[in-house]
Amino acid sequence: MFDFRYHALSLAAVFLALGIGIVLGATLGDSVISEANKDVRSSLQGDLLDARGDAQKANNALSQRDRFINSAAQYLAANKLSGERISIVSSGSLPGSVESGVRTAVKTGAGTVDGVARFDAQPDLVKLVANLSPHYQALAATPDGVRTLGQRIGRSLVKGDRLAHALQNQFPDAFNGDLKGADAVVYYRSAENRNDEAKTFESALIEGLRSGGVPVVGVEESDATQSQIPFYERAAISTVDDLDQPAGKIALVLSLGGAAGNYGFKKTADAPLPAPSGSR
Repeated sequence: MFDFRYHALSLAAVFLALGIGIVLGATLGDSVISEANKDVRSSLQGDLLDARGDAQKANNALSQRDRFINSAAQYLAANKLSGERISIVSSGSLPGSVESGVRTAVKTGAGTVDGVARFDAQPDLVKLVANLSPHYQALAATPDGVRTLGQRIGRSLVKGDRLAHALQNQFPDAFNGDLKGADAVVYYRSAENRNDEAKTFESALIEGLRSGGVPVVGVEESDATQSQIPFYERAAISTVDDLDQPAGKIALVLSLGGAAGNYGFKKTADAPLPAPSGSR
């Protein structure tokens, strides 16, 4: 029979074997895992370098494209607005980048910005006409009157008549420039909320601008968080959805010159640019 010492030695041998196995396993495991980590890190670093290279190539291509379009603008848009006065009309806050983009485009086409009219998204119509004749004050009191008021103000901004100048005298910060009349209008609409009265007034304002018989073009920038192109389309005016891009400025010049349609790169656009005159 096996005595106690034999059992003790057997157990000691088992524990020793387990200890050796654990040490060897840990050592080998660490080595394998370490090598695998090195391989993964190396692969990820390679992928990162490739991605950075691709991004740099894409940025270079975009930069070259924009340089080409800027150069082409002198041929595509030059003198398309020669001698023409362009008005900017906004409903809601007008970003400086939008106004600057319009001015740059108009200058490229050899036109001039005649004036800028800024309306609040929800204008206080009673205050707007407070110093005008009782007739205009009465219009601000009823829905039908609000529509008529919007139409008349829109027409006045195109014609540059006494109503436009009366508004300028009353609100010089909101109505500035010569306001001598417009050969075309750039319209900008912010994404701010509007009540029913404001919506009625804005729709009528655009009707009034269109009734002047000049091109009216709704614009926005390519990164607009809430596109206003569907609203412009319902208002039956041409659109440019990438005013901040060189191509958008060319499209704006050609649209102000009479090319009707929806231009840009968003899904609502018909094409990036109007077709050349005489083509189908």
